[in-house]
Amino acid sequence: MAEELDDIGRETAALMRQMLQLATLVALRTRERGQREAEARVKMTQERVKEARERMLRDAREAKSKDPRNLELARMLEKPVLEKGVSLEKDRFAAQATAARSAAQAAAKTKVRELDRYDSVERRQALAGHLARIGVAPELAAVRMLMEVSQAQPPQAAVRTRPDEPPKVTRARELEERGRERVRN
Repeated sequence: MAEELDDIGRETAALMRQMLQLATLVALRTRERGQREAEARVKMTQERVKEARERMLRDAREAKSKDPRNLELARMLEKPVLEKGVSLEKDRFAAQATAARSAAQAAAKTKVRELDRYDSVERRQALAGHLARIGVAPELAAVRMLMEVSQAQPPQAAVRTRPDEPPKVTRARELEERGRERVRN
C-alpha cells in the first residue's frame, strides 16, 4: 500500500507538473497576445496621430494656397528672373528701357538748356550762399561756381533766344493746375 501511495503521489506530482506547465504556457501565450494587442493599439494610435497631423498640414497648405498674397507670390515666382549683366539674347524689355532712357536724357537736356539760358550775378551769389549753408567744402564750391560761369550766357544772348514754349502757355497751365487744386480741396 505504501508503494501504491507513492505511485499515486508520483502520478499526482507529474499531473500537477504538467498542469503547471500548461498553465505557464497558457499564461505566456495570453501575455504575448496581450502584448501584441497592446502593440497593435499603440500602432493604431500612432497612425491616427500621424494622419491627423498630415490632415492638419494638408489643410494649412490648402489655406495658404488659397491666400491671395501667396497666389501673387507664386505668380511672381513663375516669371523668369532677369539676370544682371550682358545677355546675347534680345530682351523684350530692352526696347522699352532704351526708349525710356532716351526720353529721360532728352528731358534732362531741355532742362539744362533752360537752366543755362540766362545767368545773373544774383543767381550765382544765391548758389554760392546755398553751397556754403549746406556745408560744401570751399574748394568744391569754387569749382562749381567756375562751372556755372563757364556754362552761362550773357543776358543779351538769353533775351535773343526764344524758349520752345511761349510764356503765356506756361502761365496758363500753371493757373489751370492751381485752379484744379483749389476745386479738389
